Amino acid sequence: MKVCSQGHPGISSFYILNTFISQYLLVITVISLLLTGSHLSYANTDVQSEAKQTNIQYIHFLIPGSQGGGWDTTARETGKALLSTGLVERVYFENFIGAGGGRALIDLVNHPKKHANTLMVQSTPLLLRHLTGVIDLGYRDIIPISILIAEYQALVVPIDSQLNSVDDLIRAITISPVRNPILGGSSLGSLDHVTFALIAQAGNLPIAKLRYVPTDGGGDAMLQLSRGVGVALVSGIGEVMEAYRNKEIKILGVTSEHRLTNFPNVPTFKEQGFDVKFANWRGFFASSTISADRVYYFRNLLYELNQTTLWTKTRDDQAWQELFLQGDKMRLFLFEQEKMLNQALTNLGIE
Repeated sequence: MKVCSQGHPGISSFYILNTFISQYLLVITVISLLLTGSHLSYANTDVQSEAKQTNIQYIHFLIPGSQGGGWDTTARETGKALLSTGLVERVYFENFIGAGGGRALIDLVNHPKKHANTLMVQSTPLLLRHLTGVIDLGYRDIIPISILIAEYQALVVPIDSQLNSVDDLIRAITISPVRNPILGGSSLGSLDHVTFALIAQAGNLPIAKLRYVPTDGGGDAMLQLSRGVGVALVSGIGEVMEAYRNKEIKILGVTSEHRLTNFPNVPTFKEQGFDVKFANWRGFFASSTISADRVYYFRNLLYELNQTTLWTKTRDDQAWQELFLQGDKMRLFLFEQEKMLNQALTNLGIE
């Protein structure tokens, strides 16, 4: 097995293994209803029992955010597992940062020749960015390959912070919103921003007066938190897990219905009296120009990975929930979520 970080022609900078926030509350409620049912596991019915053979020399993972973020972790853990299970021999990782994930999507669509072997990781913001006009492109401009996981959000503070609960943070912000800005690993109007708004709403805080500081990915967000740019950070649980295990941060709450098995000492928002709960999906997409054989290959590759005990362990280690969808089921899921989000945005007057 071989992991490459440079030297492949046509691919640059490889690395080894985002005023309307209050209006988005209805939107995220829709996401919550879609993703927080009694379970998050779906059976796959669209993968061929044997994928058509196609010559794939490597897998290029296109990552729309910086190193250390949720997209980055998902892609790198997927690539690592594919190598360890022998499903592929080489993987490449490219962090293509900008526009809240939009630059990577644009590159995938506009430069198909260099993306024949590319899997781009994305999540719920893929739909939100398109619906709100942040970017003209959407999932119909690329090929949905597979949704693999769902992840809960977390509210964290530095380990030496005097804030020890969600109530502590709410009180601090009530006294001085300006002196207590909250960091997010993504842009204004994104899931991190919406999570903060949900927390604020549940705590009866005036959303218009709150300070949200966007960053370019979970890695950058953690760096800014360590520098004191914000008093707390909202991000995916997987993005802050390492810092938590290294005792660099405290997790004040998570958006799950019940305490997570991997974090038995971390309270949920719900048990602290804050009605905040939802999850964010993550999955992979490919260029619309690739052949049907290659689509089958990619889907079967991730289908096989999802069956391995190694991937089950990876999900557990990262505190991810299983959400496996492909083919018609994945397209229907995206269509229904987009339809509901679009209706919610229309009702809210957001064009």
